[in-house]
Amino acid sequence: MKIHEQSLGYDEVARLATVNRYRIACSPSEHNLEYFAELACETFEMPVCAITLIDHEKIYIKATFGTVCKRLVPRTKGLLGELLTADEVTVIEDDQHTAAFSAIFGESIDYCAGVAIVTEDGYNIGSLWLMSNKSSGSYLKRESLFVKFVKDLTDRMNLWIAVSENAQTRLQNVQLISENEKVIEKMSNLMDYQEAVTNANSVLENVLDSFEMIFQQAPVAMGICSGAEKRIWQSNYRIQDYFGKVELLGRELDGIIMSVNNEDFGVLLKKVYLSRESYHVEEASVLINFQDGPKYIYANLSLQPVGRMGDEPDNIIFLLDDVTSQIFSKKISEQANEVLLNAIEDTGLGYTIVEFASGQMEANVQMKKNYGYGEFEPFSYKDLFEAILPEFREKIKRAVDEAVSIHGIYQAQYQVRWRDGSIHWLKAYGKPMYDANGLASHIIGFNKIIAVDKSEQ
Repeated sequence: MKIHEQSLGYDEVARLATVNRYRIACSPSEHNLEYFAELACETFEMPVCAITLIDHEKIYIKATFGTVCKRLVPRTKGLLGELLTADEVTVIEDDQHTAAFSAIFGESIDYCAGVAIVTEDGYNIGSLWLMSNKSSGSYLKRESLFVKFVKDLTDRMNLWIAVSENAQTRLQNVQLISENEKVIEKMSNLMDYQEAVTNANSVLENVLDSFEMIFQQAPVAMGICSGAEKRIWQSNYRIQDYFGKVELLGRELDGIIMSVNNEDFGVLLKKVYLSRESYHVEEASVLINFQDGPKYIYANLSLQPVGRMGDEPDNIIFLLDDVTSQIFSKKISEQANEVLLNAIEDTGLGYTIVEFASGQMEANVQMKKNYGYGEFEPFSYKDLFEAILPEFREKIKRAVDEAVSIHGIYQAQYQVRWRDGSIHWLKAYGKPMYDANGLASHIIGFNKIIAVDKSEQ
């Protein structure tokens, strides 16, 4: 009996890894190992056979014939767990060692013959055992054939592991191909994304160029100042109309605009910056620090806080529209209208403005009197129209329509009946007013009493 715990070139770590490879690879083919166990018994005329793989602490009984036993047992000091010498038959006949085999395989075994299973790369991974009872008269008779038989078994196991690992390799290749396809798809998506970003940047650049052009050509003074320091870092051409050739960039905005409606502009600017709320005011009295000194103007002013622009994290866009000339023109017009209305009152002319869409009407006191109404009595366009005698109404309507169509002045003479029944002749003039779309929106009218028909009194 020859027992060795290691074979030539033995490396336990590598051997255990090899055992694990064969254990996994041969598991689906255990029915084939069972066939080899049965074939061994028939070939060598032995009643019991077992094929084992030996791990560090366990013995895997991969196949048996002629007995039923556990498939996994501890690797004890019994000879079943020893690594046999390669290419030799190990025979055990003494009761001390065969008792361990009987305990595992449940038979009265007193004769064992085993051959090591050695892989093509020299690792001893297990054994094939033939077992019997001496009383049966079964002994191994052809040891050299037994060694060859185990080599054939080893070759078959090598084939199984090659097939298994090839299958695993193919599966891994399929998985790699799938992963590669996913990577390629992601790369394609990334390229599409990069192209989209490039296009978006191009569009953004065009938008910014357009914004810059609009900003510079805007008909109102515009600029951008930093929120915290209030320094101007961008301004448009229109500002030059206010400040000439004075360099504004880098100056503090509250050093140029000094007050708005007598409120300190620096305080106002800080309030907008801290609250992040916009500020708008129309026709405000604004004190500007011009090159030749501070002067008041009337202006529409807007302050709009915004986020990052350029290198500044917080900014305020400001718009300043000088409406001084419009305000003066408006005031002159209002004063002239006041003078004109006083003159109209003195001449006994009735004055009215009528909105076509709603029929709403404003009238002076004389207009009311010309229709027989008192100064404080309600007087509407309906009252005016119903006071006109029916035979004149269509004529007046045509005259108004003609004036609207030719943008001219309408004139008419017609009779009205007061609520006391008296009849009065009126001479009227009117001028249509038009909205931004060229549609007549209002009509301004004047009239005066020119005669009284006493026969109707």
